[in-house]
Amino acid sequence: METNEIGRGGGMEIGTLRKKDKCVLAVKMAERASRYVKDAKTASLIDNAIEIASAYIRTEKGDGELLYNFLDNENDGFTVLQEMETDEKTKDAWDCIIDAIAYVAKEAYLSNGEKYFPEPIEMVDDAVFAHMTDALKKCSPEEAEFIEGLYNACLGNKA
Repeated sequence: METNEIGRGGGMEIGTLRKKDKCVLAVKMAERASRYVKDAKTASLIDNAIEIASAYIRTEKGDGELLYNFLDNENDGFTVLQEMETDEKTKDAWDCIIDAIAYVAKEAYLSNGEKYFPEPIEMVDDAVFAHMTDALKKCSPEEAEFIEGLYNACLGNKA
């Protein structure tokens, strides 16, 4: 099992978490990052993606393609919206959100037994958590404490 330190000096090993708790960690970080996206229409899209990701976590049933479409579509895909963004803090928030949705999308693809997925999703693994964490911390230094508490809560869920 792969282990990665989340953030610099954080000492958090993502490999010690169960798959479900990794998804919870990702979604909760995306929720937190979404507060840095100010546009109401965009925030609504993020909320929809987070709700679908959360439903996957609750039921362990979901459609990876549906989540992937939030990331990559010509009109209002998250990657397109991030590219159009001019505020650096908001771009960092997008990094976190995109990583989180990509991680859960891959888990949804895998849980459905799919062997092939879009190339950007194929490359997603536990290493994405370090990038996600760094991106959220760039939004505000106080996010480090939030991330640590969230990680510890997810770690405490181990049975």
